[in-house]
Amino acid sequence: MPFPAVLTDPELQNIVQLMSRKLDLDLQSAGRLVDVARLVHLPRGDMLFQQGDTSPHFYLLLQGQLKGQRCRPDGQSDFSISFYPGEMIGELGFFDRTPRTLSIHARRDCILLEIDQPALEKFSEYSRSVYQHLIRILVQRFKRELGYHTRLAPHQFMLLQSFLDPRDLKAQAVEDVLSELSRHVELRRWKNVSDIPADKTVEPEGRLVELLEADSRGGINDRLLDDLDAMVMVVDSNVIQNQEDCELIRAQLDAAGDDLPMWLVVVHESSAVEQNIGTRLRMLFGKGFRLLHLRHRHHADTARVARHILGLSVGLVLGGGGARGFAHAGFFQALDEAGIVIDSVGGTSMGALVGALISTGRNALEIQKILAENFPKGLPFRLTDYRLPRHGLVRSKAADRVYRNAFGDWHIEDQPIPFFAVSCNLTTGNQFLYERGPIWQAVRATTSIPVFFEPHVADQQVMVDGALVNNVPVDCMRARGANKIITVDVGQEADITASGSANGRAQMPGVMKALMRVIELGGIEKSRQARLLCDYYLQPPIEKIGLMEFERREEIVSIGYEAGRRAIPDILGLLNKK
Repeated sequence: MPFPAVLTDPELQNIVQLMSRKLDLDLQSAGRLVDVARLVHLPRGDMLFQQGDTSPHFYLLLQGQLKGQRCRPDGQSDFSISFYPGEMIGELGFFDRTPRTLSIHARRDCILLEIDQPALEKFSEYSRSVYQHLIRILVQRFKRELGYHTRLAPHQFMLLQSFLDPRDLKAQAVEDVLSELSRHVELRRWKNVSDIPADKTVEPEGRLVELLEADSRGGINDRLLDDLDAMVMVVDSNVIQNQEDCELIRAQLDAAGDDLPMWLVVVHESSAVEQNIGTRLRMLFGKGFRLLHLRHRHHADTARVARHILGLSVGLVLGGGGARGFAHAGFFQALDEAGIVIDSVGGTSMGALVGALISTGRNALEIQKILAENFPKGLPFRLTDYRLPRHGLVRSKAADRVYRNAFGDWHIEDQPIPFFAVSCNLTTGNQFLYERGPIWQAVRATTSIPVFFEPHVADQQVMVDGALVNNVPVDCMRARGANKIITVDVGQEADITASGSANGRAQMPGVMKALMRVIELGGIEKSRQARLLCDYYLQPPIEKIGLMEFERREEIVSIGYEAGRRAIPDILGLLNKK
């Protein structure tokens, strides 16, 4: 727990100036807020609050760095985030009067401003207009918190270690990545810690990365770890065969622990990612790193790796909506033609199916060819695949066959574009994120419409259509670190009506349409949130397309394509915006 901070006059003056800049207040008002609130000190390693605690305060971080983690009901951590000076912490629970959604601890010694309701009321007495201005800022931050989105740190300190043989042509990949990094930030490269100047002040409008290029054979001391914001290790795709390098990498991961973001960049000699390499790397090194792939002569991969490392990645979120999901393929064609590169992709149900195809690095025409082969005249199931429902109308083997045919033995972590799919875990009642393992199983799970398909069972967990819990998973993409998110929603809020007939009796919707609508309703609230949380939201004009009208594939693709073409100027404006 924090305790009162004792500061010198110069330190207090610097803090007032920081608050004035970050909260857009004049110096007098910033000083007044410090007077009515409380300055506290949180030593390195101490806990600010824990997930599930009550929320009587929120905080402004003034010095140091905080780390937040969220745990699922099974105790496994599924999300982490870092907080830097100038950021608000805990305003979500404070305003909504809900328990803390994260556990927060200090990565470094921290000074925070602790604000409670009495402090806000005192500040309102000082100046009502300034108070209302402050509340508007806090509400904007509150909305960002809903998506677990944080601003990018103006100054970061990273460690880069290359395990590539400098005599190998693949070693050029390191320089290519550094060149891409320098396109986005001011990049200062250092060979020794002692070379880095002590003065790290940065202009508020600029971003600076201090990059220490250390010998991969050298150790990492605790003091260096305390200063680091991220570690990047560039390895050869054949690193598994080098026992010495494997031991070094494992030692670096163990030293960094769970607090430090770790990027493992795998360089491939061929134009394809080696099959099952992700699984083998996880078996060797555990799960304490984020995996990226760099294929030979793929400039898009180099640019993508740089944006991920810097926290500038562009995410594409594709929502579920039955046959309407074919519109995603048309939308991606418009992006492809405009040369817009996606850094991550995720989705639910049919959105996950198209997203999985995008993650393989295929172009838009190749994706449409695969969809045409698997959905030639509607749903790809034979008469013998249907039966009286025991677990579902369509046999599990029939559904498995379709997705195995589309994705073979590919794994999620072996794709050049990071991918995730959302499914509903009927066993626990929670959403489940597929981020590893066979792609066909992830897509099979997230498209398993209850009653229509037999559920997908994995490790005795029953998985069904993700639309039940999160039809447009923008929050998941934001939690994975995407800086700008493009969202395509093919769901509908108002879709089902009972029409009149000649004899005056109402014509009720069919069983399948009613069932699909019930599933869609489960994600409507999440879809509404998605509009607020993403950076660009598009809903193609698919209101006249039925959820089960798979035979209209070509028409639906065209609708998505035309909607995408009209959206390109706005998307380019978003991506070029600093």
